[in-house]
Formats: sequence, structure tokens, C-alpha cells
Amino acid sequence: MRTTLSTNSLCTLTIALGMMSLEARADCNPRDFVEITDIQRSPETELAFVLTASQHEYDRIKSRGGLGGTYGLISGSKTFQEAQDRARAIAQATKFDYRSSYATNYFSQHLAPAGYLECLEKDKVAPGLRLWLNRREGDFLFFGAFWVGSDSSVATAEYDVKPLVDGGKIISSPPSWTKGKTEELVVKKEVDDQDVFLNLRVGGQSKSIVIVKEPPRVVWNTTPVKSPLLMRTGSHGPNPGCSAGQVSDCIYPTRPGGAFVPGSRAITERSSSDPSTFGEDFYIDRPNQVCVKMTQSTGACEVSQSAQGRLMALERYPEAAE
Repeated sequence: MRTTLSTNSLCTLTIALGMMSLEARADCNPRDFVEITDIQRSPETELAFVLTASQHEYDRIKSRGGLGGTYGLISGSKTFQEAQDRARAIAQATKFDYRSSYATNYFSQHLAPAGYLECLEKDKVAPGLRLWLNRREGDFLFFGAFWVGSDSSVATAEYDVKPLVDGGKIISSPPSWTKGKTEELVVKKEVDDQDVFLNLRVGGQSKSIVIVKEPPRVVWNTTPVKSPLLMRTGSHGPNPGCSAGQVSDCIYPTRPGGAFVPGSRAITERSSSDPSTFGEDFYIDRPNQVCVKMTQSTGACEVSQSAQGRLMALERYPEAAE
């Protein structure tokens, strides 16, 4: 039996599909378009992303590999939970507000993925007022916006009320609005450590946005990390057939967000009864781990040689500036 759609059913289906399409276009989430370069934009964007990422977002970025970042939160973490635990510890050390509301807004407002902007540009059918932060230049905030009225036959609109700004002042804005045309508004911040609130009411549509303040300034300090173990080893065995003695040790950064300075590792408090047969091998030399193998052999089996030393490296770590 052949099934046919009545004219009314076909119209209903067409309208429903059209509404679904409009809803899909209207749902432009900047996080859906995030790339590795967006996360690496600054230490703060890396931190904010990991603090607010879902397991899916984290896995998607980590699977692409090659992500370094100032803190190495993704590439240097084995699991999603480890990355988030490290991020919270760094946030506390640097006084970064790790509440999800602040971190989410901060991250979204410090990136403008091309795909996200393209998504916004395509969303010019459904009624509404779209408003987003395009970029920052010093104290100036550059917003993008466009208006679409609820009456599709109306092509232009005026402000219902004067734009409302708290924490800044309007420097430039469009005198009137044309349906679907992207406009630019510029706001100058008044105080660095204050949020900026902007509300627009145009042609019966309203939209507000809050630009969160910058986190505290971070300073980077350096301190030596020394192993608690004083390594000791020596040659052993009878003559003939004696062999070298060896001992290994590892150290790790001790501060939230800390990493070893490249090339700073060394063995201190070192002494050897025969330096010519002493050896050291830094077989792991990474920002988050340094390991060394110390050996002591002898040039004559009838003479035992001994050595000692302590592993150390310089750690660089962030703190909130006073």
C-alpha cells in the first residue's frame, strides 16, 4: 500500500523542519569550534578551558595531540580528572576565579574561532538580537551585533532605549539597525578590575552581555628542587670480574603549575673517589620529571671506588602578583 502525505501534512512537516533548522543555526556555541591554538592563546585561556571542559571536550582536544601550553594541562596529564585537579590547584595559587561561571565566560570572551563567527553570520533569519565580543584592544572592547525583528517585513529598527553600559562607556555604535546587517559597537572600559555589562534594546528585541574582568596578574618565580635522597654507590666485586655500582633517582615539580627549567638539572653535593670512572645519565629530562642514573666503576678491581650526589633542578612556577 502506498502512503501519501496530504497537503496540510506536508506543510506541517516543512514548517517543522524549517523551525529545526533555525534552532540549529541559532545554537552557536563558541566551544563547539575551539581549536588547539585557541586554548594556547594564553596561560589563562588554557586554565579556563580545562576548568570548564566536559570529558568530551577534553578528549576531543587531547586526541589531536601536539598540545603544549604554558601549564601543559592536557599534554602533561594522563586523565581528565588529573588535568582538572591540576587546573584547580593552579587557579588557587594564581588567584584565578575557578568558579565555572567566571571561567566559562573568560574562555569564551578570549577566543573568536572562525567557525563560530561564520555560524553567527548565518543565523540571520530567526528573530532576535545577537551580540558577541569580537576582540579587545587595550581598554577598548569591540562587539559585533545584528538585529532581526519578529516581523519579517520590517527592514530597519531604532533603539527602544539608549544602550545601557555599566563599567564602561559607549565610544561608537550604529545610529540605526538594518535587518541582518552586522554592526560594530565599541566600549571603553573604565576600570581594569571590574566587569563590563552591556544591554541593547532594538526594534523589540533585547540582548545583554557581561564581559568579566581580567584575572590577577601572574608573576613567575624560580626555586631549586632538591631530592631528599643523597645517592650513594660504589664499585663492587672481586678481582677479576668486578663491576660498577649504580643508583637512580627522580624528582618532580613541587608547585602548582611548576615546570623544570630546561638544562637546569644537575647532581649537587657530588663527590667521587675516582672522577675518571664516575658517570651520570639524565635518562628522563622533561618539564614535569627529571631522572638520573649515577654510576661509579673502578680502573683496577683490587681498588674499590665510591661516589655520592643529590639530584636537583630549577623549577619555574606561577603566583599571583601582590
